[in-house]
Amino acid sequence: MTPMRTTLRRLGAATALTLTALLLAGCANGSSSAESAGAPQGVAQEDAGQAPMAGAAEEDRDVVTTGYVGIQTGDVPGVREQVEALVEARDGRIDARSETGGDVISAQLTARVPAEDYDAFITELREVGEVVSVETSAVDVTLQKTDMASRVATLEASVTSLRGMLSSATEVDDLLAIETTLTERSGELQSLRAQLEVLEESITYSTVSISISSDAPAPGGEPAGFLAGLRDGMAALFRGFAAFWTAFGFALPGLVLLTVLGAAAWLIVRLSVKGARTRAARRTTAPAVPPPAPAGRQTSTRPSASGDAAPPGAAS
Repeated sequence: MTPMRTTLRRLGAATALTLTALLLAGCANGSSSAESAGAPQGVAQEDAGQAPMAGAAEEDRDVVTTGYVGIQTGDVPGVREQVEALVEARDGRIDARSETGGDVISAQLTARVPAEDYDAFITELREVGEVVSVETSAVDVTLQKTDMASRVATLEASVTSLRGMLSSATEVDDLLAIETTLTERSGELQSLRAQLEVLEESITYSTVSISISSDAPAPGGEPAGFLAGLRDGMAALFRGFAAFWTAFGFALPGLVLLTVLGAAAWLIVRLSVKGARTRAARRTTAPAVPPPAPAGRQTSTRPSASGDAAPPGAAS
């Protein structure tokens, strides 16, 4: 009985192990098939979800577009008026305008047009004149705008909180500290809002600098020969005269001052020389002083009895 029972037990254990192995294998296969069947759908769903997000991210990019267009034409005023009309038709505006005359007439315009109409506007400019140069620059400012908007929101929340603290404060020191901080935060908030408005306007409206110039004459188109040389010589002579008179007018105040100083110095020197000559002449014409008489002999200047003076050398 014991060997038979042992055999039966071994067979039961082997059967149980086999059934367990089969069940585990079936569960593993089911899980694998479920995962393999569901994986493509999940991946497709994930890709389908990421694609619209990527497209939305590209559409939400903030870009500042600026451009330059050079136009050459024989009718600068007429082309300028056409360009201004095109800007108005696009609901834009002219921020700056200048015009110069002379041999080469030119005009400069700074136009602001909606960013979505930038390409169409450049195409229209090609129809009003000969476009000789076009330059376009696009700068992505998405991060800058996001950062500024976040800082504005943070400052707004801070200002609101400070105002609530100000209304509930009772101590004078607390009131002063809160008011000082509130003033600083309000100033920062206003400045940041202004910067954000300028940035948003630069994103919404593209800036286009337009230069309009007349057709320049060809380098070899001018006449040559004797008349051309005579004309150039006369023009150079007139330019020389003009330069001379310009330099003379520039130097005239200095020349007048130098003349006055020179005349004063000459007069001083002449007076000094004349005074020296006068003193020398006086020394030359002065009478000679007689030599003194000998010590042992004296002369008498008393008159004689007859009224005549005694001769020199007579004894008294």
